[in-house]
Amino acid sequence: MRILIVEDEVLIRMLVRDLLEDAGFECRDAGDAADAAEILDDKGGWQPDLLVTDYNLGPGPNGVAVATEARRRSPGLPVVYATGNPECLAGQLLGVRERVVVKPFTSDELVEAVHDLGQPVGPWAEPRQQVVAASL
Repeated sequence: MRILIVEDEVLIRMLVRDLLEDAGFECRDAGDAADAAEILDDKGGWQPDLLVTDYNLGPGPNGVAVATEARRRSPGLPVVYATGNPECLAGQLLGVRERVVVKPFTSDELVEAVHDLGQPVGPWAEPRQQVVAASL
C-alpha cells in the first residue's frame, strides 16, 4: 500500500514515515499542501492508496483541504487525520474512509488506523463511522 504523509513538522513527518515504512508500507511525504499537490500531480504513476495528514499544517490549507484536493484527484481515497488538537474536529462526523489519531499516538495506533482503512468497503463490508468526541 502506498501512503502519502503530509506533516509540517519535519521530525514528526520523519517519524511517521519511519513507522509506516517499518510496517511495510511504501511512503512519500510532503511538508504542506503545495508539496502534496506536486506529489499527487506526479505523472510518473505513483499515486497514494491512503493519505495520512496532520490537521493543522501551519500557514495555508489545513489537512481537511489537503484531503479534499486529494479526493478530487482520487475519489474515495482513505484519510487518517493526525492532530494534537482533537477539539478542532470535535463533533464532526467522519466518513467510513476517515480516521483520527491523536498526537502523541503510538505506532500501533497509527498502523491500526491505516490497516482499518485498507479493508474493503462495499455492500459486503460493515461500514464504520467515527464521531470525534468533544471531550478529547
